Amino acid sequence: MPIFIIGLPRSGSTLVEAIISSHEKKIPSFGESAIINISLIKQLPANIFSTFENLEKFNLKVDKFEEDIYKKYFQFSLIDKKTVNFIDKSLENFLNIEFILHVFPKAKFLHCNRNLKDSIVGIFQNLLPALSFTHRIKDIVNYIDNYLKILNYFKKKYPDLIMDISLEEITNNKEKVTKEIFRFCNLDWKPEVLEFYKRKDLDIRTTSNIQIRNKISKYNSEKYSKYYHIFDEFKNQFDWLK
Repeated sequence: MPIFIIGLPRSGSTLVEAIISSHEKKIPSFGESAIINISLIKQLPANIFSTFENLEKFNLKVDKFEEDIYKKYFQFSLIDKKTVNFIDKSLENFLNIEFILHVFPKAKFLHCNRNLKDSIVGIFQNLLPALSFTHRIKDIVNYIDNYLKILNYFKKKYPDLIMDISLEEITNNKEKVTKEIFRFCNLDWKPEVLEFYKRKDLDIRTTSNIQIRNKISKYNSEKYSKYYHIFDEFKNQFDWLK
């Protein structure tokens, strides 16, 4: 029963990962492994990168896909075939929910989110080098519009497998929300999970590395409000920005 943390960058995903991996069972986390994406790309035809004419004919070889995924996870020695839970925080896996469920039918998806305008500003300010869509406001907005459509589709199709986790809610009411998360993941909750920042083995390699070393602080809804004027040109194109 793996736990996939999905969503947008700068939406509390590292916080959720730290809390869950602090469970007494020491649930292993692969961080932003991109294992699912890599395994999918391996099955694409060789000429898919020069032309899209074969894309409609693409059929997933489930057995090969499953074998490749397990091989990649096992190579890190974090899990074995007796492992019940592990975490993968590759945020782009909201695109791969259908594929993941072919291999892990009991998988759970934790969708981390926050005020979308704050997300955009936070993403742009960090200028994430590995994500090309983060370098222009226009590209970020278009990415988010597609992300919302795809996620809404999967939430309707698999309502019992996807849980929304608001950064505002988890920081303002941490005990209540984390108990709901653990219940959703079929894990026992203990107050010690909220003391993740005391761990010496907390291995965080994202831009949230410094923040995650401290106690959970309440969400500041005014932090990015002075930048909201940059969305004026997009309001007529996207209802979610109004």
